[in-house]
Amino acid sequence: MRIAYRTRQFWQAMSAAPSPTDLDLAHQILSPTLFDLFLEMNRGEQAHSMNILHQLLLMGETQPDLLAAALLHDVGKSRYPLRLWERVEIVLGRAIFPVKSRIWGQGTPLGWRKPFVVAARHPDWGANMAAAAGASPLTVALIRRHQTRDTACSGFEDRLLACLQEVDDRN
Repeated sequence: MRIAYRTRQFWQAMSAAPSPTDLDLAHQILSPTLFDLFLEMNRGEQAHSMNILHQLLLMGETQPDLLAAALLHDVGKSRYPLRLWERVEIVLGRAIFPVKSRIWGQGTPLGWRKPFVVAARHPDWGANMAAAAGASPLTVALIRRHQTRDTACSGFEDRLLACLQEVDDRN
């Protein structure tokens, strides 16, 4: 576990919020219904998504579905919002009990297992939410797969997914 990285992530989650300029940029990229989804995320998740978007733009990425997926990849977490201590529980649980934490992530998000279920299932929830709000099939696929680690990169979607994952992993 990278302690410095996780400590920085913890403090950012405590105080992070997108700027008005960031919100304007997200509004330009997303349709009105998708922007409404973005606003359903907590401010820390919004700021995290904006960081990913900015890094993709600095890398020269302009593909609209990739940019939308960057902004919405964690929107499924808004279905069952987590407290900060529950986020810490996920990080520690995965570090100490990696196999059991995957098992705990199955089922319904109730009780002490809720954080593990949200961590495991938010990509599917987010993809379904984005699809219902009118996202393109490619954006939906990128959201659904953003935590899936495929070793083979064979096509356009896979290239975009690898790019999203690379930047997400750094944030």
